[in-house]
Amino acid sequence: MALQQSIPVRLQFGSSGEFAAEIDAARVALFRPGPRAKADAADAVHRALASPIDLPTLDQALVPDDKVVIALDRGVPAADSIIAEIWSYLERRNIPAENVTVLQPAAVFAGQRVDPRSKLPDSVRDSITLKTHDPTEETSCRYLATTSGGERIHLATELVDADFVLTVGVTEFDALLGYRGTSSVLFPGLSTVDSIKRTIGQGHQELSPREPRPLRQIVDEIAWLMGIQFSVQVVPAEAGGFCSVLAGSSDAVFARSRDIVTDEWLISMPERVQTVIVAISADASGHSWQQLGRTLAMARQLVEQGGRIVVLSEISAAPGEGIELLRRIEEPDDALQPLRSAMPPDMQPALQIASAAMWARLFLFSQLDDGLVEDLFMYPLAELSEVERIIETSSSCALIGSAQHAFGIVE
Repeated sequence: MALQQSIPVRLQFGSSGEFAAEIDAARVALFRPGPRAKADAADAVHRALASPIDLPTLDQALVPDDKVVIALDRGVPAADSIIAEIWSYLERRNIPAENVTVLQPAAVFAGQRVDPRSKLPDSVRDSITLKTHDPTEETSCRYLATTSGGERIHLATELVDADFVLTVGVTEFDALLGYRGTSSVLFPGLSTVDSIKRTIGQGHQELSPREPRPLRQIVDEIAWLMGIQFSVQVVPAEAGGFCSVLAGSSDAVFARSRDIVTDEWLISMPERVQTVIVAISADASGHSWQQLGRTLAMARQLVEQGGRIVVLSEISAAPGEGIELLRRIEEPDDALQPLRSAMPPDMQPALQIASAAMWARLFLFSQLDDGLVEDLFMYPLAELSEVERIIETSSSCALIGSAQHAFGIVE
């Protein structure tokens, strides 16, 4: 039987970019384009809410005239389908639309915003309140409780005053939390300015996702203090879609969605490779520096020291305070202390870029100015043919699609 001589590779990036090539099979240690997205989002959401995990259907948990808050995290694929399906259960229980608030966390980073009420009937859409939490407003938060660790927790007034709160979000890897999902929408994004500032950081890249994280323990305790029971979670897929949607008991949904994330997005390799090619797709949270930072942090885990990381993107976003600070520094290893002292909102992606640049050579295909890319210790790529030439001079390579969702480990 003839051995395969080449592997056809296709990676989507941004909203419309695509890298396609035939690569020598001997050079490819891994090719992971990401899980396929569900074709019918409305049907997937309907099925999940019709058969919730470890709980009866949502309408049975409600009392007519309840004040309901849907804590909707940012960057949730098919959020409009989820809100529309949730409303069908609230309506069934005679909850007035005026009693329903869709509450989103504070916008630490500028990004796209899509109205999640867009699939609601016209008669309902404007009656349901859509609000972004603003922690700078004097009356935006109220005291909830004190954690077992002695931290006084203040949350959005709407949450504290609600009769029923359900959380809607994305379950995925997160540098600070291990796994983002369920109760992480509540804190710190729906808390005070001080709480948000205290959680700005580089994360815990040295830990595996399942190892305990202080912030994850806090958000889970907050959910317990609030009595949160019902959650809807999606697991991201390639190209901005989702591969799974789950509803039901918050604890059970988080456990099951976390397992799906691990199965679909954990990349485990026996050894590091010389070159990692990573594609960043535009998704429900946009196409941003935060995605670039997460992608570089993941690729750094898989590439050998002094190797090459090639990022495919269509990023054009203006740099934030932390990225601008990084531009003014001569060497990446000199960036850590100034960033930690300044604590800018985009400290995490700036640190992730610097950390990756200290470990490997970085190449970026984007819509950014070449001078900006070079200031950030990366080589700008003008043509996709340059990516093929890099691969041709690599003894081993890994190619990963929608890499902002992945987590890489070397066994």
